[in-house]
Amino acid sequence: MQKEIFGQMATVTKVFEEGDWLTAEDINKLQKNPPTKNSLPASHWKRQRRIFSVSYDGKEYYPRYQFDSMYQPLSIIGDILKAYGECADTWSLAIWFHFPNGWIAKQVGDDDAMPVAPRDALDRGSDVIKAARSQSGTYIA
Repeated sequence: MQKEIFGQMATVTKVFEEGDWLTAEDINKLQKNPPTKNSLPASHWKRQRRIFSVSYDGKEYYPRYQFDSMYQPLSIIGDILKAYGECADTWSLAIWFHFPNGWIAKQVGDDDAMPVAPRDALDRGSDVIKAARSQSGTYIA
């Protein structure tokens, strides 16, 4: 049990250190017309399940890959979240987005394919949605 907990902690740390993260305040400041309340629009989008966040070191963070160049939610994220389903711990979702997934592959050479992380395949929405539907909820990389 203790080994599993340490494995989970190491995986969370790795994903956080390798990721590009925004706070709700960052997202607010990056809006064309920022709302006066710093938690908006991120908290609103999160309640609508258009984006998700994780908690790290006592703060809430949003993965940058969820947003377009104008810091609006990518529409595919909401579709992926719906396909993935409810999860009690959003770190499992962040980890799923971060690591290569056998359901999503890119062709390498004539006969080989290499798994791709969902966050790197958001332009292949149907593949990522199919992978989200088949996820097993694993937590350790």
